Amino acid sequence: MNLAIIGFILIIILMFVLIGEKMSPPMAFIILPLIAAVVSGASIADISLYVNDGLASILNTAVLFLFSISFFTLMSEQGLFDPLVDFVISKVGNKITAIFIAVLLVSTVAHLDGSGASTYLIAIPAFKPIMDKLGVKPVVFLGTVTGLMAAMNIIPWGGPTIRAASVAGVEVSDLYSFILPAVVVMFLLAIINAVINSRRKREGSVDGNINIVDLAGDVTSEPKTSKGLYIYNLVVTLIMLALLFIDTGLPMHFIFMVAYAFAILGNFRSVKEQGKKIQEYGNNAIVMTMTLFAVGIFIGVIEGSGMVEAMATTIINALPEFIAPHTHWFLALFSVPLMMVLGTDAFYFALLPIVIGIVEPFGISASTVAATFLITGTYGTYISPTVAANYVGVSLAGTTIGEHIKANLPIMWAASIITLIAATLLGVVQF
Repeated sequence: MNLAIIGFILIIILMFVLIGEKMSPPMAFIILPLIAAVVSGASIADISLYVNDGLASILNTAVLFLFSISFFTLMSEQGLFDPLVDFVISKVGNKITAIFIAVLLVSTVAHLDGSGASTYLIAIPAFKPIMDKLGVKPVVFLGTVTGLMAAMNIIPWGGPTIRAASVAGVEVSDLYSFILPAVVVMFLLAIINAVINSRRKREGSVDGNINIVDLAGDVTSEPKTSKGLYIYNLVVTLIMLALLFIDTGLPMHFIFMVAYAFAILGNFRSVKEQGKKIQEYGNNAIVMTMTLFAVGIFIGVIEGSGMVEAMATTIINALPEFIAPHTHWFLALFSVPLMMVLGTDAFYFALLPIVIGIVEPFGISASTVAATFLITGTYGTYISPTVAANYVGVSLAGTTIGEHIKANLPIMWAASIITLIAATLLGVVQF
């Protein structure tokens, strides 16, 4: 059977079982790609290679997830974030919108390193206690963060921009300067999204209005640790965050491993208690860690078998001939689902070069095509089930990847199309 057809069927079934919650993510990501590999005619040796390559690509993220979730669970349990929660609530009064704007500000700073995982790890634990107190649904909170991350994801030193610039053969700084007006639009859309989310009806509130001043002090009514231990936890966390932002050369997952080790040793004295807590925190992260390894199998199969490249080529060939001069624009309307289906690497390294080759004879420059794909495709990155960092986000927020897609895909896709239209009117994108 044609590889592209197998790939499309695999993606459709995967989305169906995840969004409809017909199958748990680990099982879906293990069983479905293996069936697809067998149907494609792959041998045992081929499948073994796909699986090994896929697992290798996901290993660091899985380790990061295991230790980061355990670390922040420990810190939350020990009350590290309670003073921050109490301070924010007491300062904003009844202005719930101000809290959502604060989420955007923290997410912006957290994403300066270009890492989606670190943004989730910093922004979500800091504000989740507040969101829980306000009755904000996890998918709404997560959607607010991802709306901002879409704009920050294409910073000049970010992976997508570097990929797009390399394919288009232009300087990264030149490409970013070119798309800057569209980036402003993206930040405005992130703010609008946050404001709308702040006014949505919340759980536990009939009319959606909650007097959050009454919550001030409730979160931290009783200290959970001694002052000395609190300062110790704060110092460990601040040092860890500093190392995440400073280019030390140390892997992010290793930084979390060391921070977690110091946190366990500082908070629990006896070996028996340490072992008990390690097991307890590990239980919280094990299911999602299994999911990440399963995602590795999925990625290994669809990339190693050539399904991704076949799907990209099929999509291009399916377009009517009269659309050829505007291929980049019409495909950009579907950038979000294309990003979710193809993944970041294939989106930029497989699909983008093909589109550039099609439209260049009609006077559309490679940088224009790169800009078009960059400002629209970024909205699909943080709702994609194949992006490992997203499992860090959904776990921290307390939701599932299926619920996240169901709730935020329409919003992100709409934002992508609005950005495309605005960028066209601003002259960033040429129709």
